[in-house]
Amino acid sequence: MMYVRSIFLSLAVLLGLISTLAAQDAPMQIEGARTVDARQIFDLFKSKPNLVILDNRKEEDYAAGHIEGAIRLLDTEVSPDSLAKHISAKDTPVLFYCNGVKCGRAAKAIEKAVQLGYTNVYYYALGMQEWNGEGLPVVK
Repeated sequence: MMYVRSIFLSLAVLLGLISTLAAQDAPMQIEGARTVDARQIFDLFKSKPNLVILDNRKEEDYAAGHIEGAIRLLDTEVSPDSLAKHISAKDTPVLFYCNGVKCGRAAKAIEKAVQLGYTNVYYYALGMQEWNGEGLPVVK
């Protein structure tokens, strides 16, 4: 009986560790990108009229509300062709966002874009969680 209890306890600890690792937040900083918050995005709108905004969330999240002008491009769809379709040059300013650090899709998309040579990359790490929390406008 003691042996069985030991096995169950070991399994419980192992499952706890696995779920903790799986639930890690996305990074707040990504090499090759500048992290911005919601208020800084409005400055980007003003100072960079050619800013491309990429929403890296699922279709249902995008449909529920997104930043005006955002183009939906799921992180798993980021490729040389998909980025070139929306971004005219590798130095064009581009903002990536998703649902926030618990989501992580924007972080994955940015890592791919930076690897592909995009140089004017902005990362809205807090994403729609902060945007909605601030009561900022969305388009549906």
